[in-house]
Amino acid sequence: MSLTAAAFLAEAQPRLAGLSGELSRAPSPQAVAWALCDFCGRELDLADCVVYLLDPGGACLTQQAAWGPKRAADHVLESRIQLAMGVGIVGRCAQLRLPQRTVDARLDERYVADDQPNLSELAVPILAGDALYGVLDSEHPEADYYRMAHEHAMAAIAERGALRLRQLNAVSAPGA
Repeated sequence: MSLTAAAFLAEAQPRLAGLSGELSRAPSPQAVAWALCDFCGRELDLADCVVYLLDPGGACLTQQAAWGPKRAADHVLESRIQLAMGVGIVGRCAQLRLPQRTVDARLDERYVADDQPNLSELAVPILAGDALYGVLDSEHPEADYYRMAHEHAMAAIAERGALRLRQLNAVSAPGA
């Protein structure tokens, strides 16, 4: 299970370089979200992966892209949800700007079920410096699925996305 994440970390530099190249061609935050989901889901062999982007006011996180059951078709997201800052494991991750993990969602009051209930969840912030752009989140039907290798791999992937989102925000900022 964590062997895939550990194998990814063992070869992370060339794989992340490929992701950075793909992200450099992403023309919008939504395109970045889809690239992160596709890469993370495929490379880490995840059951599910969702990118939430922070809304302009900074109060809510909205699902923008998915890998797994929530994905209806290529770049089509089924039943998009929005979470307030601090709500759920994703909202808490964004609020604290720290990874959040649950080993058994049945015992975690933070857990918010989405399209189907799962037992494990790992959320990592999409963060560049002090700027929070969103959360990279994954759920799994097995309890205690995620390991530290998953957290490190997802954090490295999220960091690449944050760097591209920062560039896109700089281009779209007033006076840019």
